Amino acid sequence: MDPTVAFLLQMALILAVARIFSELFKRMQQPPILGELLAGIVLGPSLLGALWPAGFQAVFTERAALEHMSTMGLILLMLLTGLETDIRVLRNMGRAAFTCSVFGMLIPFASGVALGALLDERFVLHPEKERLPLALFLATAMAVSAMPVIAKILMDLKMIRRNFGIVSLSAAVVDDTIGWIVLAIITGLITGQAFNAASVFQTLGLLAMFIAFARYALYPVLRWALPRVEHDMHVPGGELAVIVVTAFFCAAATEAMHVHAVFGAFVVGILFRQCPTLSAENLHRLEGVTMALFAPLFFGAVGLRVDLRALTDFKLGLLVLAIAVSGKVIGCYLGGIVGRMPRWEALAVGFCMSARGAVGLVVAKIGLDLNIINTELFAILVLMAIVTSFLAPLMVRAIVHKLPLSEEEKLREKPPSKSFVPSGQLKILLPAAGGENAVLGAHLAASLCRAEGDRCTALYVETAPASWLQKFLSGHRDVNVESYFKRLKTAAAAAGEKLLLRRVPASGSVLETILAESRKGYHFLFIGASGHKHPVYDPFVSTLVKQSPCHVAIISGGKSASAAPEGDGGEPQAGAVDGRIFQRILVPTSGSFYSDAAFEVAALYAQASQAHISVLYISEGRTQNPLLPSASEGTLTEPMQELMRTSLQNRFRERVANHEKLDCRVRESDTLIAGLVDEIKDGKYDLVVLGAENKSLVERLYLGQHIEAAITEVPCPIAIVIPRVR
Repeated sequence: MDPTVAFLLQMALILAVARIFSELFKRMQQPPILGELLAGIVLGPSLLGALWPAGFQAVFTERAALEHMSTMGLILLMLLTGLETDIRVLRNMGRAAFTCSVFGMLIPFASGVALGALLDERFVLHPEKERLPLALFLATAMAVSAMPVIAKILMDLKMIRRNFGIVSLSAAVVDDTIGWIVLAIITGLITGQAFNAASVFQTLGLLAMFIAFARYALYPVLRWALPRVEHDMHVPGGELAVIVVTAFFCAAATEAMHVHAVFGAFVVGILFRQCPTLSAENLHRLEGVTMALFAPLFFGAVGLRVDLRALTDFKLGLLVLAIAVSGKVIGCYLGGIVGRMPRWEALAVGFCMSARGAVGLVVAKIGLDLNIINTELFAILVLMAIVTSFLAPLMVRAIVHKLPLSEEEKLREKPPSKSFVPSGQLKILLPAAGGENAVLGAHLAASLCRAEGDRCTALYVETAPASWLQKFLSGHRDVNVESYFKRLKTAAAAAGEKLLLRRVPASGSVLETILAESRKGYHFLFIGASGHKHPVYDPFVSTLVKQSPCHVAIISGGKSASAAPEGDGGEPQAGAVDGRIFQRILVPTSGSFYSDAAFEVAALYAQASQAHISVLYISEGRTQNPLLPSASEGTLTEPMQELMRTSLQNRFRERVANHEKLDCRVRESDTLIAGLVDEIKDGKYDLVVLGAENKSLVERLYLGQHIEAAITEVPCPIAIVIPRVR
């Protein structure tokens, strides 16, 4: 058969059968990767080769191209594994996690060494190097755990926030990291010319140099380059390309050092995991492509190499399985007891850690590729990885009733309340064209960015210079961009490091350029209101709000803040917003989702600046007529107001548990706007944050008459938060 036709048939068959089997395993609440592996076994010599030898030989005889695709899948899979490994969790490991990791590594490792020393001579493929490579390899295979499978088990059982779940995942991070380092050493030793102390130190030296280079040279470059690549490249997917290219380069480097390529990919994944600006959207894309295409090809290719007919010694298979399970369970149980865990929780950690899953499969394949193990031992290790992944959730389920929730775990298990503002990696886009309100928006937006990875990008879109006639007719003045950017930095105050300043050429119109940029994963679009038009009558602002893919906040200086005076050459002079920190914030509430969203934004700013925040409910009273006997009806009595204040306090206090400067107010007024203006004057507020809904049913933007009136009547700066409801 033509090699190209055979390769395409191999891809189609593996992907189709793997999809069917993974779906079946998913429905049985088992890891889908087991179905993908089983697909390869079914298509391999174990079943298809036994039932239809001619068909198997015709399609799967030549597998060089498939092996290359499988290697690519292996590298991408280990890249994802590194991306899931947050080494910073090691700093938070308690005594139990540390002891479980140590004992859970040492006892299986020792049992693997003993197994390698006692195996029959037919398994020793390097007699000139004696049994040490085989013993070390089996020790590594027994010592590793499958962190993705453990996480899947805990998520399925809804126990990932339990104490034993956190300990299991933390210990798995350490064990897998050490396991990969040991495997890299074995790889370097087995591919060397001589198995001696010099080769050991050479391999360790190369590994140390690679890790030092990755940590102190590559990581700072990646951390600096990622946000710039994401924003400055016009072709989408730039960040994803950097991740994959870096992984392949480092995988090639470790392979050239006679250390397996997976180690380089794993290290790169860990590096990118620590980059605070890494886009979750791009990670989902990488994970989707890898899990849908490359991972099934890898697991299918592994299954194709499994020949269960070569497994003649079933007693050895049972022995390996027993050592694999008992070594982890006993080691982690002892580690948990030493770490002062309850005995049932320590046992649950051991059951979780016994799952080998994909990591065990990768280790087995590396051993076969390096000619450390033969096909019979390879089949045994593959079956061990499959069976332990099946047994782990069954064993944990069997003792669930022995694991009552502690009070701390009950609080931890409580589902988090839905938040309008993202909890991490908040990204805000601020179009800045020289206006005063954009300076105010720079301060507000940058102040919301507190966590590592949060950032606000001020975007100045450069257009072709206007002609003298256009300048005369429109009153347009050129903006000194560099001076304006300095003002934005000054306005951001202490949050200036979170404010990124960018100048980009217009791609189409200015509006199209801003909308295209806003689609790059931003959560908020902060828009400075025009100093000459009401925002809802401004076609530019109206179109931005209606077409924005993210939440919008319109920033206005308020009634008293007219357009700031301009200096020579159109350069805005320093105004009241430069360096301002608002001290008293007012958030009117109607109990709607939109006013709650405004409160979240205001509370985030208040917590960052230690400002006082007040929540106001306005009861719109009836117009009183002294000729009617019911003139006093509709007024709120003091007990009713106190009850409403207490209700508001209970509702909003839990959202700002660590912020004491919060009070709730109730006010009665003939109109909402009059009540709002009176409250601002009485309380001397310097910022109002309002929530609004885009109620537009016609061409222009419509936020409701009260919101539109507030923009012109409120005597202080105002922010209109318009959530994007999906």
